[in-house]
Amino acid sequence: MKAKIQIILVLLVLLSSISVIAQSNPSQIKVVTEQANIRLRPDIGSVIIRQVPKGTILASWEKTGEWYKVELEEGQEQVFGYVHESLVILISPPPPEKIKDETPPEIEEGEPAEPPRPRFIPPSPPPSQPTKPLFDLFLSGGGGFVLGGDINDGAQGLADFYSQALIAEGRGDVDPVRLGLVYGIELSIPLLPNLFVGLGGDYFESKETSRVEYSAAGSDVFLTRPKIQALPVRAFFTFYPTTSFYIKAGVEYTFAKAFYFYRFETANTLEEWRGEAKAQDFGFMGGLGIEWELFKPVRLVVEALGRYAMIKGFEGESSYRDNVGILNTESGKLYIYQGTSSSGGTVPLLFIRETEPSGPDVSDSKEATVNFSGVSVKVGIKIRF
Repeated sequence: MKAKIQIILVLLVLLSSISVIAQSNPSQIKVVTEQANIRLRPDIGSVIIRQVPKGTILASWEKTGEWYKVELEEGQEQVFGYVHESLVILISPPPPEKIKDETPPEIEEGEPAEPPRPRFIPPSPPPSQPTKPLFDLFLSGGGGFVLGGDINDGAQGLADFYSQALIAEGRGDVDPVRLGLVYGIELSIPLLPNLFVGLGGDYFESKETSRVEYSAAGSDVFLTRPKIQALPVRAFFTFYPTTSFYIKAGVEYTFAKAFYFYRFETANTLEEWRGEAKAQDFGFMGGLGIEWELFKPVRLVVEALGRYAMIKGFEGESSYRDNVGILNTESGKLYIYQGTSSSGGTVPLLFIRETEPSGPDVSDSKEATVNFSGVSVKVGIKIRF
């Protein structure tokens, strides 16, 4: 009897040692899905305490039903969680399975046993990430102001030329081309969450009609209609210090047109000049904008832009006619020069000439510069795709 008791004690010691060894050497499991959720308890509705990517090797100490108990490192502490068996594969001997006390319910006599239902636990979806925008489309319109430059000086100069020639002060002002409408379109893509790079362009046009009378009867009249057009195409960066305010800067290449129309008539004479010239050149731009979200993905935008664009090298064609009907056309460059009137005064004159103006009545001749530098204010909508 004493020998049997000793044998039983030895067996109990061996079983305890085997259990300790099994617990000190955890099994290894490997994540085989794109991402595995580690939960606080072995339940699909339990809190997710960690998410690990595909290929991660985990140490498992035991298995409870369909869940592996795994060890996680959290700084200097050890944290335990549970991962579902459908998300991993076993790459070392299985851990001891924890036996649940699942006593089947008693079935009353005569009642058919309900077959076990298959249990499917779908993997939890990965946490949602904020969607990165693909690009912004900005459509806008508003008003612009430009300095004009030589196109305005030429119109005013010819009005002064006739005033000196007739020795009469003109009634009426020559209005310069300054204000006009501007329309824009831009497309930009994100480099960083708050930094975009883009391409875009504007269309700007400004024109004025002025009438100056030199006689009381209104028979001596000078009429002028200067006009300018610009199509600046730009590459730019947009930086958002906040989600609703941005700063923009870039370079522009402007395609420009300049038009002049001069008409002088008296009771017996008529003179008329028309000219159109084109040029293009580089410039710079910068601006600020404020956005308000109307509804996703549409935002209301108010933007102010400033630009530097001094365009010269205009080439085109002009025509001249008088009351007899003589028509003369000339192709060349757009020049600004100082012309001398019959009274001896000098005024700036702007015409297209085949060769640079010269002669005893001409001085300071040079290629004309139309100044498209100025500011514009636009309102539009920005659609984020």
